[in-house]
Amino acid sequence: MGFAAMQSVTFILYPHMLTSSLTLPLEMLNAADNFSRAQKRNSKQRKHKLTIHLASQEGESIETQVGLSIQANQSLRSLTTTDLLIIPGFWRSPFKHIKEYQQLILTIEKLIRSNPNMMICAVGTGSLLLAESGILDGKAATTHWFYSEQMKKQYPKINWQKDHLITQSGNIYCTGSVNSTADLTIRFIELGFNRTIAKQVESQFSPEIRKDYDNQLFSDRLNQQHADELIAQVQAIIQQKYNEAINYEKLAESMNLNYRTFQRRFKNACELSPLQYQQILRIDNAKMLLKETNLNIQEVAEIVGFIDASHFSRLFKRQTAQSPKDYRLAVKTKLFRPY
Repeated sequence: MGFAAMQSVTFILYPHMLTSSLTLPLEMLNAADNFSRAQKRNSKQRKHKLTIHLASQEGESIETQVGLSIQANQSLRSLTTTDLLIIPGFWRSPFKHIKEYQQLILTIEKLIRSNPNMMICAVGTGSLLLAESGILDGKAATTHWFYSEQMKKQYPKINWQKDHLITQSGNIYCTGSVNSTADLTIRFIELGFNRTIAKQVESQFSPEIRKDYDNQLFSDRLNQQHADELIAQVQAIIQQKYNEAINYEKLAESMNLNYRTFQRRFKNACELSPLQYQQILRIDNAKMLLKETNLNIQEVAEIVGFIDASHFSRLFKRQTAQSPKDYRLAVKTKLFRPY
């Protein structure tokens, strides 16, 4: 990720944009900022407000296709930098309007090329604005499924991934829908704020339709999150034995590593300790069980590896900002899948 702490986000405004592809990530990021300032207030840390730019080409007000007028607070042409740039998708077919946006495309291209560490997110058909600029040439990308074949024909230099709802190529992300943009926004919040705040935002924005970010992602780095092959083997072992009591000292020894080196390498690769990694796997599996079965809390705790249901509940709430009971109420469907 290009930022250790998110300072500013810029949303590009244009007349033919799909309004929900702007408003949903905007509200989620604003919620993250509110949670962050509340967290810092409680711990007496220094607070700063996330700067959110709504940027049209010249700073003009934009009348959207649904009749909603949005007043920009920034001229995109005069913007020099931002941590995260979000390009909304088009309302309906983007191809018939592309000639109207050549100047906007040039401005976007200039901003991106002058900020190599800036994160960029193109929502759905918003990827057309990047494709037209040449920014996506040789890179992985996705778009709204309905226009994927036409995009592929018109921009053959791009590695289109129609079967993936999220793609990452370096610092450029594309999504195939508004919902997948919500999932990616949770990821941005986790990296730009912290995991606790990401879980708080997730619990407020329809957790029942949320999909895991990693399950949707196509990365042109072969989906590897790090380059430490030995630690990747360790991750595979933990995934297989996530609900067991793992002796990490013995696991380190089996990998011909002393324990301190093992811990250091794992944290460098995964940004978590081995135990934290295992706990996240346990909670993620518990979420699935709470959603899709009628097992009680104690039974769920035992299946994912906790003897003490109270300890499980405390850890679950720490990771998700909800108790197991509250999470189940939020996501529970009326149909059960055989377990």
